Amino acid sequence: MAPVTFAGALVGVSLLGAGWSRLSAGFHERRDSSIQRFRKRVRSNWLYAAILFVGVVWWTNADRALLAAVGLPTDWPWSILGWALVGVGAAVVATVSYMGAFPVARRVRGVDIGAGTVAAKMFRYHLVIAALVFCVVTVIEVEFRVLETSGLLTLFAFVAAAYVFSAPLVGVSQTTMVPDDATRERLDRLCDRAGLSVARIRLLDGGGYRSDHLVRGPLGRKTLFLTDSLLDRYDDETVSALLAVDAGRVARYVFELRLFTVGVVAGLVFVGVAWPPFGFVLSFLVSAGIGVILFVTGEYASKRLIYRGDEAAAERVGRAAVADALDATADEVDTGRAGSRLSFEPSLASRIERLRDGSGAGEE
Repeated sequence: MAPVTFAGALVGVSLLGAGWSRLSAGFHERRDSSIQRFRKRVRSNWLYAAILFVGVVWWTNADRALLAAVGLPTDWPWSILGWALVGVGAAVVATVSYMGAFPVARRVRGVDIGAGTVAAKMFRYHLVIAALVFCVVTVIEVEFRVLETSGLLTLFAFVAAAYVFSAPLVGVSQTTMVPDDATRERLDRLCDRAGLSVARIRLLDGGGYRSDHLVRGPLGRKTLFLTDSLLDRYDDETVSALLAVDAGRVARYVFELRLFTVGVVAGLVFVGVAWPPFGFVLSFLVSAGIGVILFVTGEYASKRLIYRGDEAAAERVGRAAVADALDATADEVDTGRAGSRLSFEPSLASRIERLRDGSGAGEE
């Protein structure tokens, strides 16, 4: 029954996620929701489906039962194999759930792209996320058993790795390309105009409609990632304005602040669980409460730094140019949960409004 239980959870949750994604996408299409709202809903659906699958497998012990069914031990360290199967299954569930919304997404975005191509890209993306979670959980378990510590060392090691290897992680989760000589010459010229200094430039597959752009990597080894469709669709003025925005973020260490905040908050929770000075419940509540305060503070600081980065970009290339560039690509960039209470990113609408009316002028 074990293989049936695991396979049943995989198929059942996948179909449930795909069906719900299709209904949700259709609902937002009929309401003529914005592309960003549509994208957030689709992302939430596949994430919830993956979490549900993991929960079902954990509740039924289907991973351990599957190992036993094929004659393998179920205790440590063989249980790692079960975790790996759960990770791959979660990636499959997330991908199938996303594909439920794909027909609607293709109509909404007005692009002609094959389902197989999208499924392969999404599965790769989801598998990388699952692999990262698997690595964190496995190494923390090793630390618990071998070093008999709280997992704090593992947590800080992964936060440091997320910073040092942030650029390679983008390359693993997405298809990247080295720009040809003409494109590199154009980007070097635009980066110089925008005041952005990077060690490498890599192009992402934009699928003909995405205009994502970001800078990742440690200091001195920054890599600029931007989609090929951004370069194809927009002129030099628009691209240089977006690069100036990235330069403003890099100069204010926005990415570093986010990682630091998440690492410190998670570390506080770990400390409250591993070394409870006031008893487990009270220590956890105290550490979690302090963590929430620090998280909110980090969010506020991140949003203020992004506003200041926008102002620096406006001084560099012109206020109207930056506002127009953000407005033109508003539906073509992945802003995540920007503007929400759990986001380090202010809403795109508020950033554009501040640039147009000059309310942030003089902020430094």
